[in-house]
Amino acid sequence: MTAVGLTGYFSFRNGQRAVNEVATQLRDEVTARVKDQLQVYIETPHLINRLNANAIELGQLDTQNIQYKQKYFWQQIRTFSVITYNFYGNADGEYLGARRLANGELQVMQRDRTTGHNQYFATNNQGDRTKMIQSLPNFDARQRPWYQEAVAAGKPTWSKIYRDFSTGGLAITAAQPVYDKQGKLKGVLGSEFIFYEVNRFLQSLKIGKSGQTFIMERSGLLVATSTPDASNRQSKNPPTQRIKASESQNYLIQQSAKHLEQKFGDFAQIHNSQLLDFEIQGERQFLQVTPLKDSRGLDCLIAVVIPEADFMARIQENTRLTVMLCLLSLIIATVLGLQTSLWIVKPIQRLNHAARDLADGNWEQKLVIEGSYEIGELAESFTSMAQQLKELFATLEQKVRDRTQALAKTNQELKNRNALIRQIFGRYLSDEIVSNLLETPQGLELGGTRKKITILISDLRGFTATAERLSPEEVIKILNFYLEYMADVITHYEGTIDEFMGDGILTLFGAPTMRENDTERAIACAIAMQQAMIPVNQQMQLWGFPPLEMGIGIHTGEVVVGNIGSVKRTKYGVVGNHINLAYRIEACSVGGQIIISEDVLGEVREIVKVDGKQQVQMKGVKDPINLYEISGIAGEHNLYLTKSTEEFHELPEPILLQYVTLESKHVGDRLYAGEIIQLSHREALIKYNSDGGELPPPLTNLKLILLNKDVSSGVGEDFYAKVLEKPAPENSFYIHFTSLPPSVRAMLDRFYDVPCLDG
Repeated sequence: MTAVGLTGYFSFRNGQRAVNEVATQLRDEVTARVKDQLQVYIETPHLINRLNANAIELGQLDTQNIQYKQKYFWQQIRTFSVITYNFYGNADGEYLGARRLANGELQVMQRDRTTGHNQYFATNNQGDRTKMIQSLPNFDARQRPWYQEAVAAGKPTWSKIYRDFSTGGLAITAAQPVYDKQGKLKGVLGSEFIFYEVNRFLQSLKIGKSGQTFIMERSGLLVATSTPDASNRQSKNPPTQRIKASESQNYLIQQSAKHLEQKFGDFAQIHNSQLLDFEIQGERQFLQVTPLKDSRGLDCLIAVVIPEADFMARIQENTRLTVMLCLLSLIIATVLGLQTSLWIVKPIQRLNHAARDLADGNWEQKLVIEGSYEIGELAESFTSMAQQLKELFATLEQKVRDRTQALAKTNQELKNRNALIRQIFGRYLSDEIVSNLLETPQGLELGGTRKKITILISDLRGFTATAERLSPEEVIKILNFYLEYMADVITHYEGTIDEFMGDGILTLFGAPTMRENDTERAIACAIAMQQAMIPVNQQMQLWGFPPLEMGIGIHTGEVVVGNIGSVKRTKYGVVGNHINLAYRIEACSVGGQIIISEDVLGEVREIVKVDGKQQVQMKGVKDPINLYEISGIAGEHNLYLTKSTEEFHELPEPILLQYVTLESKHVGDRLYAGEIIQLSHREALIKYNSDGGELPPPLTNLKLILLNKDVSSGVGEDFYAKVLEKPAPENSFYIHFTSLPPSVRAMLDRFYDVPCLDG
């Protein structure tokens, strides 16, 4: 009886504990889902504003074609179903945008500067406006609260929550001021978000049988609920009024809000998530309230309330059933146990004594038991077992010891062999490739698969020319030191080093293992590699070698990845047009630069810092492509390069020179004359002096030699540079030095540091 009582008691207590745990888990899960979904809703309007701000910054919306700009906003609002209004008002009074009506119809709008009317136009399926639907007088966006609040904040911000006149629902506007490069206000962008979709989402949640969730402002005003009840009272006189949560038609929401008011006094005192419980008419209610804030001024509370009765009915029923079953089992077990024990206990006691003797080493066991046939058979088997144990025990222990030693020796040999294989292969291949070869059945098969990967190619600028002035031992010493630094950085960002090509490195992100953030890690890796050049060049200075400069190109595309070669000689590698394009992109960079393609930018546009854009005609590519120089990445990596500004000095006397163009590794057959008229530490302005011909196009590699009569014979060596895509005076162009012999470097520094140039 005691066991039955304890079973029922513990069943009830465990049920209560389970209810508490389930209620807590359910509240946490519902709160997390609501919070995650709200993040999507509140981030989308500001994302749209950032996209539109970027379009304005890039000049895409500077056109005077009003219908073009209206169509742009029409496309935005059609793409993003979360928003109902998308507009822009500038400092000159211009206002235009698009809106979505409650029936899903899309319209465009603009302010007529002549009449001051805000005009709304119907649109066709292509976004072209057809006829004017409505005209509201005396409209000036600069007087609207969203415009003035954004200007006052000077950054992206939220308006106050209000009733949208076109749909009747509660709405909020995400506003962002736009400034020109001089910091002067150009206008304000806005995207309106209606809480109708939030209501629908909350109503779709299953919170126990009768649980509810609601969102309210710190003032206690309702924003959205899981009930179909309205969150505002719509009337003409007095104007539409918001409803407080404590005045909700839903009794559970009303009482939950009142309990929070009694406990905290002021909703502003709720700073973190709170797990609470309270009673309504003697029944316990589980309540959780969680703040939701962002940096743009949004500050509200998410509340989830679940009645305990939703869980306890089933728990109590299970408890009663458990007690009844336990009582029945007790009665049956008692009767059967008494009968069975009388029949089998005595023979079993004899067997027990014999087993104890056997455990003590008494192998001579002979049992004679009368009665049950089964127990008699067991006694005979026990006697036979004792005899066999006596015979086997003598040799078993030694066999086990010998076999254990042999297995341990074999196991250690296998471990040593596997470790040696990994150590040897690891010096030539990345850990991922080694694991792919050794641990998968298809690891050694020839062939490949198509994959979209990100390709990073780096190369030292002018190192070939530098290496010609050094001994082979010094070249190897420099390369090993440089490659060790770069390999550590690449490994840290989980890149796969496919090949070392002299001073160049081919790195893959997405092969052999694809990850969601391959492109982001490639960008972060490139920035970290450029940062690692600082300690590398510090060591170069200690060794007495000239500093190294590295250019990096990054491209994303689909290639074939796999084992290439024959059964006798195989290489893990990649092939495809995108590999060749990545090499050409890298060739467009100068020392210290990171150049990415349009495909790469499209995947990381929101988090990278773009310093410049250039359009380049590539070999083997029909149309020119856009390339971008970047210097930083935000987000979890948060890495940025320190960019130094080149300070140019006018030379009192030009430095004469001659140059030839370089095509790949081949030297051009024509010699051109020019002179350096301005000089900085790493760049120079060249005036073109040759008759006929044209200026070298941007990104052309040049081989140069100085000709001034006061130039000593020791500095008459060749040096190398790349033509920059940078505005220059007529018949002139800028170059970036890619390789300077020490003697030429010293002479140019002497010209650059002449005191008279500082003025």
